[in-house]
Amino acid sequence: MLDAKLILSDDQAITTSADSTNVIDLGAYEEALGEEENLRLKIVVSEDFDSAAEDGTLKIQCLHSNESESKDPPELWSESTTFPENVLVAGYTIMDIGLPTYHQRYMSVYYIVAGSGNFTSGKVNAYIYAR
Repeated sequence: MLDAKLILSDDQAITTSADSTNVIDLGAYEEALGEEENLRLKIVVSEDFDSAAEDGTLKIQCLHSNESESKDPPELWSESTTFPENVLVAGYTIMDIGLPTYHQRYMSVYYIVAGSGNFTSGKVNAYIYAR
């Protein structure tokens, strides 16, 4: 069972570079996340990715920000490796990483689409869970 407040993307279509549908506001007065638990960020493909040129790729940025457009948004992690279209099939886990205990107020994900064109289809789920 997932907490709705910890879902960043719920079957979010990724055809061009985009912010996660949701931004998690961890609160202005919270200093630590998951002191008692091993919390993780998981991103899973929920619908196969496809592009006309068959050369689409996807990278992920995890941000301490409520918008990727801000000047130099602080990164929680630097960009992921590049995932080629042929591995982005339903059920594939793109990322499953532990969260640091100390954090800033906001957490979001930015999906970076590259290649000679945008994706014509493809969806992801991204959420925080306790292991």
